[in-house]
Amino acid sequence: MHKMTYGRARLLLGITGVGSLVTLSAIALALDLPARLLSPDRLFGSTQVGQLAIFSMVFMLWLIPLDFLGGYLLPLRFGKSKDSIGKWFVGYVPAVIGQAVLFVTFGSAILLLGQALGLFGGLLAITGGVAICLMVRNRWVVSRELKSKEADSQLLDAVVLIQEWQIFVPRTLVVKHKDIGFTGGIIGLGNRARIVIPESWLNFPAEQLATAIARRAIAVGSGSYHRGLVVAFLWNTLGFLLCSLLPNAGLSSVAELTTTVLGFTLWSFVGLLVLPTLSRSASLSIDQILVKQSMPRDLIAKTAVRMDQLQDGEPERPALIEAIFHPIPSAASRDIAEPVTGVAAWNVARTSLFFSWACMGFLSRSVHCNVGRPELWTMLPTD
Repeated sequence: MHKMTYGRARLLLGITGVGSLVTLSAIALALDLPARLLSPDRLFGSTQVGQLAIFSMVFMLWLIPLDFLGGYLLPLRFGKSKDSIGKWFVGYVPAVIGQAVLFVTFGSAILLLGQALGLFGGLLAITGGVAICLMVRNRWVVSRELKSKEADSQLLDAVVLIQEWQIFVPRTLVVKHKDIGFTGGIIGLGNRARIVIPESWLNFPAEQLATAIARRAIAVGSGSYHRGLVVAFLWNTLGFLLCSLLPNAGLSSVAELTTTVLGFTLWSFVGLLVLPTLSRSASLSIDQILVKQSMPRDLIAKTAVRMDQLQDGEPERPALIEAIFHPIPSAASRDIAEPVTGVAAWNVARTSLFFSWACMGFLSRSVHCNVGRPELWTMLPTD
């Protein structure tokens, strides 16, 4: 019998969270519960806002026990956190309230514009919602920037090494964090794209820190990062608008919108099965680019192991488990000789979950990597 590891426990928790939400959504659709329970009025007012708030809070309440397990109990049990339950709760509640407020705001915008402009109004509302999500996330990141001479010195040492590999490095921010699994990522667009790394990475050996930063520099320089943003946006937007065409769905009443959101939950589940392949392809493509830039393969592997130690601690995984549940390749699968084929879109699987906030995406914080961990709800773990 396999020993229960932190990674395996989180995977089971994520399967439970996602599986339960998908099952409940399917049942609600089959029984046509939105049409039975919610307002069919194609007018916007306090009644509609109230029902959207109740609908959102039902989702939040359903996840509380799973959040408690994933955010407090499992990290404590496996030595990933030493926070008291009170400290976790104080960080958790404002995040839940914040997401609920945004869900009601985005749902209201979809209703208002959907009533006025139909599908085009829905497209405008979702686009605006994604822009707000990015703005809020980016401001949160910048507000946590660590500014110290020591951090600047370590970054400079890493950049000097990266330049020896002839890789251009965008501006890099070091961010303070509490969750050991926080990985940072990339923020901004075009020439204003910035790499974000967690403060804990400053403990890496200089070559490994340089490798971790270089990976993201390649993601920006190769276009893979921006491709991931575009694919994630299109996946969510097209999926949501298609779901609005389901029987009894739409964008003009709370009953219709709720039906659309339930259908979108099933669409997001399909994304959890399909999009990780694109994310893994991007990671492996970056590995191969780094090798061509004369980076030693063993350095790539050692850096992957070091990063994994701060995550689930699973350097090896069964191929089927990785294919379905993990958009980040395991450390053991990084050393491949064959060229990577197919679409490579950096972090697209988890970016789509973040962008799904604009569509009231229920699965956005119920997956194994971020359930119960507010710091990872808007910037999900990546490599």
